[in-house]
Amino acid sequence: DPIAVKTTVDHLIKEWMNKAKAGTSICCMSDPSHRYFRHDVYPEYKANRTGERPAALTTALDHIRNKHRIAEYDGLEADDVMGVLAGSTALSDPVVVSIDKDMMTIPGKMLNPSKMRRPLRISKAAADRQVFMQALMGDRTDNYPGVEGIGPVKARRIIEQHGDARRCWGAVVEAFGDEDQAITMVRLSRILRAEDYNFDTGEIRLWHPVKPVWMRPTHHTTEKAKSKPSITSKPRSRQSSSTDTASETSSNKSAATNKKTQHRRKRTSKKRGGI
Repeated sequence: DPIAVKTTVDHLIKEWMNKAKAGTSICCMSDPSHRYFRHDVYPEYKANRTGERPAALTTALDHIRNKHRIAEYDGLEADDVMGVLAGSTALSDPVVVSIDKDMMTIPGKMLNPSKMRRPLRISKAAADRQVFMQALMGDRTDNYPGVEGIGPVKARRIIEQHGDARRCWGAVVEAFGDEDQAITMVRLSRILRAEDYNFDTGEIRLWHPVKPVWMRPTHHTTEKAKSKPSITSKPRSRQSSSTDTASETSSNKSAATNKKTQHRRKRTSKKRGGI
């Protein structure tokens, strides 16, 4: 029932905004081409996903695009859009709102509405450790292998034995037995952050332990590269995102944040936002 699906989506977004105490929301969407920068990093990425999308999901996503404010960038998945906006200086106190455990790899405020009563602040160090753990474990859903025989318990044990990021990285390389393979797996498991995306060019900064590499997803056209992505109430609009502040949410991921006002508010009246 399309009407029931749309009603459920609207109710869910409102409920998550209330839990995040958000003034407004932005729905984070994946590039509808389904061609992401991770396919350039690892061609087999999500190659196991061959089934058709459920009709209810298509209805929900179309409704979000038509009714709610969205953020959608070429070559990025919804996770990456949230990661970029979570650290955006254009948003006021953003909070990532999602039931996806992968959001624990993003520094900043995060709320899992199914498990948390209030947002949790994740430090950069904690987020980085979670990335390394995910790289070691791999992800069958996204079709990248990690290290054979390493699950959550063993991955956590390996990472927790080392205090700083440099030592953690050394342990990750040792577990893989190949630095290039380890770098590839980290690039797949690491959700983009604000500093990893260039709004002017659409370029993406790929993770590297010493010298990050900038790249542009291969599906970009020259025309797309010239235009800027945006946070907008209409799909694929190309206004500058720096002028908008909001909260975002997709079918199972959301973000909320306040609009900056021209006048100065009292601290006690300022609402946070959620992503």
